Amino acid sequence: MLYDTIFFYVCIVFYLIGMGLYASYIWKKEPVLFGYSKQWLGVGFITGALFFFIRYRELSFLPLVSLFEITFFYAWLLSGAYILFVRQEMPKLIHGVSLFIIAGILLLDLFLDKNLHQLNPLLNSYWLGIHVPAVMLGYSAFGSSFAVSLYYIIADMRGKPVSHLDGLNSALILSGVILLGLGILTGAIWAHSAWGRYWSWDPKETWALITFIIYVSAVIIRKVLPFKGRLQAIVSLAGFSAMLFTFFGVSLLLASHHAYR
Repeated sequence: MLYDTIFFYVCIVFYLIGMGLYASYIWKKEPVLFGYSKQWLGVGFITGALFFFIRYRELSFLPLVSLFEITFFYAWLLSGAYILFVRQEMPKLIHGVSLFIIAGILLLDLFLDKNLHQLNPLLNSYWLGIHVPAVMLGYSAFGSSFAVSLYYIIADMRGKPVSHLDGLNSALILSGVILLGLGILTGAIWAHSAWGRYWSWDPKETWALITFIIYVSAVIIRKVLPFKGRLQAIVSLAGFSAMLFTFFGVSLLLASHHAYR
């Protein structure tokens, strides 16, 4: 077993404890358990940071080149967003969906190849540390928006007040658009330095652009259309579906320069 992989499994244990405490909070309705849950998730987050640091020292470049590394990085970012921004007074569906997404990705990671993978010499560039984190931070904002949007639609259908979530959802979507846009731009510059062209309509590029366009339309909807909150939430769900295919579908189903293995 790789030394850094031990930190991955320890991180999983801490996350499971945190999620178990959250389940206890739902069952027993004791507010103190919510705080304990976030504390254990925080310990898991720190352990995940140690995993990436050790792996970076072993590889001498950011460990974001395999499907295992990039998916664990995504779950790690989502958990960080949950710890920082999710509050106890928020609807429990938002809590639950956020944790469910994190748990689902971590479950996938348990079955992925955890061996170290060397970086293609053509891609050995400082752009790796800009392009990939920008895209993944954008995807994290979209993941958080998915949880908010799902609650928004369900609550709105039941006649519950949801207008207080408009600002939060819009901020998440706009942040994701800006970060993904930065990721696409820096990816184009990186592609030109590596392959001599800015854009090649590679499947990952194409689906990232589709995802970007969907979320840009959600930003526009917020500004110009009636029933904007509900429609924006619906478009956000569609965008998250496109993002999942960009992230997982392309890597697993299509041939791509950007596919993670």
